[in-house]
Amino acid sequence: MAAISPRLAALTAAAMALPAVHVRAADAPGENPWGVDATHLEYSESGGRMNVRVNQASAVVPIGESFRLKANFIQDLMSGASPVFNAPGPGGKTQQVLTGASVFDNRKAGDIGADASIGDNQLLLRQGWSKENDYKSTWTSLEGKRDFNRKSTTLAVGFAFSDDGVSSHDAPNDFHTRIKRDFFAGVTQIVDERSLVAVSLEYSYSNGFLSDPYKLVFVQSSGLLRDARPDQRRQTAATVKYLAYVPAIDSALQAIGSLSTDNWGIRSGALELQWKKELPGEWLVNAGARYYTQSSADFYAPLYLSPPGGAHSSDYRLAGFGSIGWLAGVTQRLTPNFSVQIAAERTYRRVGLRSGGTGIDVDNYIWGLYLVTLQARF
Repeated sequence: MAAISPRLAALTAAAMALPAVHVRAADAPGENPWGVDATHLEYSESGGRMNVRVNQASAVVPIGESFRLKANFIQDLMSGASPVFNAPGPGGKTQQVLTGASVFDNRKAGDIGADASIGDNQLLLRQGWSKENDYKSTWTSLEGKRDFNRKSTTLAVGFAFSDDGVSSHDAPNDFHTRIKRDFFAGVTQIVDERSLVAVSLEYSYSNGFLSDPYKLVFVQSSGLLRDARPDQRRQTAATVKYLAYVPAIDSALQAIGSLSTDNWGIRSGALELQWKKELPGEWLVNAGARYYTQSSADFYAPLYLSPPGGAHSSDYRLAGFGSIGWLAGVTQRLTPNFSVQIAAERTYRRVGLRSGGTGIDVDNYIWGLYLVTLQARF
């Protein structure tokens, strides 16, 4: 068996808690302790747009050597301004119309779950919910894993189902339903004692009300229309992760690449690179960069000259755009049982980085997040 080195195992286990580095098929090997985490996160967008404050708590309770119970709770407080539609501006330049700093929402979400290990097999079951003023959701996920080749190869398959209800502030009791199903398969392979690779595939199918009740489109010949998207969406994504310990610099290097496509015409790709290093005094530091690009949906347009005959949207999230950003984090093990993590990300969204389709410069903005996590393991 190609056993993973203790140094790489330690860096992998610590890194899994850092933002945006988790790959479902690559959970690091480790013990089965009691665990309690508490996280506070601040997210903000430039230009007076959205601000989000997140408080999260989670717990893991082992029962014997092969069974664990898990619980997670999240509260989001959202405020600020959000884009509603685009309109012609001075000199023919398109401008963005925002809600004004009037958006406020309070989301509460949680899930409970359990996982059981029997020999080389592991089964994970989770049930979750989410609720805010104009949105409610329940979901269930089931995932199975099996180790082969004396635990040097892990196969994983999973399924998730969500049932969502969407309304608007103008009609809070008029909920529209949408259903989503996710299918997942992945493999993690220990290449040698210093490296591992993980590959995963995911397919999602959504149907029902997929439009945004708060978005509008501007038609130059007739005025405003409500956002109207197809009632079905099929998405396929592939992700590859490579993690290696490099003795020459006593550090781990990680690369994650992904590609996705859907039947709305959106094609996207992402690449993330990270460096992770343990320092004397029980410190772990990481730093990295991330690049993302996508094309616009087939039915997206910033403005419409005449009433569109089918699906239509000017939502900036369906435009062609790209982004580039950096991330950094530091974790300090205060005692054998307690640690604290501080992390930050900053990302620049730019229409000039799009991989195809249409986008407008007015949609460019910067977003950042900062988080602090306290971890306890017993």
